[in-house]
Amino acid sequence: MMQKTLYAMRHCETLFNVQHKSQGWCDSPITPRGRAQCKVAGELLKKRGLTFDHFFTSTSERCVDTMELVCEAAFGEVKPYVRLKGLRECGFGIFEAKDDFCEPSFGPARSSIMKAAGGESDDEVHARIGTCIDQIMEDAETQNVLIVSSGGSLRHFYGMHEATSRASFVANTNCMTYVYTWEDGLYTCTEIIAPDFSDLDFGGLDGSGVPNRWELGSC
Repeated sequence: MMQKTLYAMRHCETLFNVQHKSQGWCDSPITPRGRAQCKVAGELLKKRGLTFDHFFTSTSERCVDTMELVCEAAFGEVKPYVRLKGLRECGFGIFEAKDDFCEPSFGPARSSIMKAAGGESDDEVHARIGTCIDQIMEDAETQNVLIVSSGGSLRHFYGMHEATSRASFVANTNCMTYVYTWEDGLYTCTEIIAPDFSDLDFGGLDGSGVPNRWELGSC
């Protein structure tokens, strides 16, 4: 079977990222800095001369906006894309939109706590995103694919295939992209691209152009 390539990108910075709130199936708008991140990420794809025959995104607006802005920067136009619920972030149940520290710590008990809270267990996330991406890559018309999803779901997918990975996970950053080769159902992560956003300057505002809660005078 012919080898295929998957580029799996995390969405850009959002308001909830800045406010350190859990963002699973709930959504929040992208920030001015997020828009600038998309331009950087898209220009990086352009410099690499990358082309894709299919584009897929989570149904979350933060992922849709990221896809459109990245495409504009990389290809000069928004490419046709398909929105799939299977690419959504993990469901956090009652922890949705709560401060990050409210979430249970990562460890053996986290999955059962999330499930009891009305969210998804690790097994459910693995089955959902694994099945969704498998269906994308098994399509006979698919060769090179770009998907945009969320940090948690993409980290889960990487963990499912970490044993065959040639790239080490470092940190979950906005617009980071996992590069996989796919052949006969085997995924190999060959690279993790973390765009350099050091030149983005939105001085005086919480790194994003959005006033933080102290500057707003309330919490």
